[in-house]
Amino acid sequence: MANFQQLLAVNEHMFDILIGMELGGSLDANADVLALEESVDSCFATHLTYLTRDEVSDRNVILARVTAKIDALRIDAVDQGEHVDVGGLSDNRNVANHLATVTNADPAPVRADALLGRWLRSFPELADAHAAGSISTAHLTLLRLADNVRVHNQMVEDQEKFVSWFKDVAFRDLPHVIDRWLLGADPDGQAPDVKDQETGLSIKPLPGGGARISGVLDPIQAAALRDDIEAEAQTIRRQHQEDGIASTVRHRTLHALMNLVGRGAARPDGTFARPRINIVMSQEVFEQTAKWLEDPINEFPELDPLGRDPDRKCQLIDGTPVHPLYGYAASVTATMRRQVFDARSRPIDVSSNARSIPDWMKETQLIVSNGKCSNPVCDAPFAWLHADHVIPYSHTQDTSLKNTRPVCEPENLWRSNDTSRGVWNESP
Repeated sequence: MANFQQLLAVNEHMFDILIGMELGGSLDANADVLALEESVDSCFATHLTYLTRDEVSDRNVILARVTAKIDALRIDAVDQGEHVDVGGLSDNRNVANHLATVTNADPAPVRADALLGRWLRSFPELADAHAAGSISTAHLTLLRLADNVRVHNQMVEDQEKFVSWFKDVAFRDLPHVIDRWLLGADPDGQAPDVKDQETGLSIKPLPGGGARISGVLDPIQAAALRDDIEAEAQTIRRQHQEDGIASTVRHRTLHALMNLVGRGAARPDGTFARPRINIVMSQEVFEQTAKWLEDPINEFPELDPLGRDPDRKCQLIDGTPVHPLYGYAASVTATMRRQVFDARSRPIDVSSNARSIPDWMKETQLIVSNGKCSNPVCDAPFAWLHADHVIPYSHTQDTSLKNTRPVCEPENLWRSNDTSRGVWNESP
């Protein structure tokens, strides 16, 4: 173990050499990153259980520095990939979707790399510090979020200051450091188009179709929402007492919020312009659930994990799985719409002469796609989805189920009228 620190130092030195290599001659253009991969593989041969506490500490410090350098390499490669349209190699509009197609990786971090790469073009000193491993991707991301048109030039001029601050200040204190810098660079306040990073609401999906709601309100929003919810919750409490129903404050608060949202979404006559939820439940699952409720000895319906079998579906229209008991309970007040599929799990085709795709046809395709963009590697949210013609209408004048599919707005705009784009393979 005496040579352990020397070995780490040599590996890191090799890494620095690889970053700065000038490739030429017959050398493989990617020989540097291939050598890097081999060097990383060799590190796994070290048995960490044999290291002292100080050696484990040193290893973590070095790996943190190396991680920043690898991040810098990756961001630079992604930025160049956008420049040369690497996405076109796999019929995709960007590097993120291309890598997701080739490797099945999550495209979201790659999109973040692309944003950071474009931003770093204006900040060479920050990019150099990142490549040297002295600041991390998290530092750069925090600073990028503070950038706006009114302070951008000053931020470019103050790159050295930021590098120095990022090295000397604990990460948790950096938001305050940046805010203080902003007060001097932009004393009149943020530009109007810069979103408030503090207030907002998020709904995070949980396993089983549930969700966790979290957020931060400003004082005025908090007071208004709290007052409205408490008034509605008191009404619910009195009704529960009359009906002999036991409920907690948390349950009443949730019911009050749902009541307020429902009334706000309703028309003056109490009806709704669109369904508040769409549940996709096959007849087979419905019948099996009913049998199980009659006699729990019966087998409980099993859902298709991949969501491809229409006879084993119980889900929201965006593909979120729903427990069959929830779907069965919702059927008591639901409006039923029957969708018929053929033996290959495809909807029975119906055509339309109109260019616009009717809502019922869009809903059918959402059921087939499990509420996802037709690009198999696109992770755009459900709200972005559009109904799109597989072959543009201008080429075929065909609006039918077999010539329609859901795609997200960015993919739709990227395709435009080009029949060579968006020819993705269908899922098996």
